[in-house]
Amino acid sequence: MGVTTRGQAPGRGFNLATHVGDELSEVQGRRALLEGEVGAPLVWLNQVHGADTLQVSARADTHLCAPADADASVTRRTDIALAVMTADCLPVVMVARDSRNQAIAVGVAHAGWRGLHGGVLESCLNALMDVAQVKSEQCYAWMGPAIGPQSYEVGAEVRSAFVDQDPQAATAFHPSQRQGRWMADLYTLAKQRLHSVGLETTVGGDFDTFTDPRWFSHRRAQVQSLPAGRIATFVRLLPVPGA
Repeated sequence: MGVTTRGQAPGRGFNLATHVGDELSEVQGRRALLEGEVGAPLVWLNQVHGADTLQVSARADTHLCAPADADASVTRRTDIALAVMTADCLPVVMVARDSRNQAIAVGVAHAGWRGLHGGVLESCLNALMDVAQVKSEQCYAWMGPAIGPQSYEVGAEVRSAFVDQDPQAATAFHPSQRQGRWMADLYTLAKQRLHSVGLETTVGGDFDTFTDPRWFSHRRAQVQSLPAGRIATFVRLLPVPGA
């Protein structure tokens, strides 16, 4: 499991997205470097801020196959790695373990507020439990770099959307200094959603892509009138030695 950083190269640095203006060959070169470090092909997604989860059951040649329209993926394979791209949205890695506490399946999800509201984390967890044949109590989650609760201002409609689904979500919103606006905590919302379906063990959740220059931030780039690159959060299930 890992997360790339923005890097120090000129322009958008170590941007891994193909849709923000970088030359395709440059992005492909960066992706190849990352695959070399991971030691396996990466399965990329065409992220649409939805809730669909891709179950990867076959080794995919990601350079030839068009990425699936999905915002999460899961697998039991050890010869591939899964990835999502973010620049303020929340990446969440999930791991399923067997009765011996051995990792047997992994997943990763891209969760902005629309994905969270739509149930992308629940979708990813359900798919992970399905491929691993385990219960939610045997699954764990790590929350990667996302925009922090002191930086993420949203409109009242976003708060209402969550609170209408679950009144407990009100604890994840605090009034902004601007009237009619709210500061939203993606990490708290994600924990609430996962806890509601039985995944109690979550770690991470103390980043802020807007204020931390290590990461790309879509909102920070908007302030600078620039397009933002994308970092990748990735996970690979490693083979069991001697198996």
